[in-house]
Amino acid sequence: MTSRGKVIEGLSPADFDLVVEGPVLKFRTSSYRAEKGSVLSPMIYSHELSSMLASAIPAAAAFLLVKAGPFRYIPALAAYAAGFYFFRAFIFKKRYLSLDIDKTSGTGVLNAPFKAKRTFRAEEIEKVEAEKSAFLPENREGLRQVEKIALHHHTVLPELDKPVDFYCVRVRLKNGPGFIIYSGREPVAAADITLKIKEFLSEN
Repeated sequence: MTSRGKVIEGLSPADFDLVVEGPVLKFRTSSYRAEKGSVLSPMIYSHELSSMLASAIPAAAAFLLVKAGPFRYIPALAAYAAGFYFFRAFIFKKRYLSLDIDKTSGTGVLNAPFKAKRTFRAEEIEKVEAEKSAFLPENREGLRQVEKIALHHHTVLPELDKPVDFYCVRVRLKNGPGFIIYSGREPVAAADITLKIKEFLSEN
């Protein structure tokens, strides 16, 4: 059984992979954050754009340090290319959360970016549920200005100042609050993940 995120027109991709291989479930996603900072940044700043903006710093430094007339553009371009590779590969790279559940060993392993690996017993899972969280963007006047600037560049960013809904999947444990493994803008994706994990856990 395999479930993969699909791109839905007008929405962001439900970026996840869920694979069941016999007694083992493997889940992986880069969409795991539900917070105010997630409302605006994915709509404007991609990993590539952030890397391009950051690469301008070493390029400008190389341009100013070299005093060789028109030849100063060569090291500037080289610095820009090297900077883009560095920032894209190491700083602004896509990070993933993974959850592996093995019925044979009876263990579950959660790997989340910037957090220690968490191991627990599969029998500790009390339930898996989808939940909705709504965020009200701050600084609405600033967001309206962003919309106007985007329009000047022929880019439409509608309703940035409206409440934003996130659909999360939470794994609850018997002896703790549990953890969120997925957060996205599409409710169908959260429902699909929840159903597949429940089916896996209920199978003998």
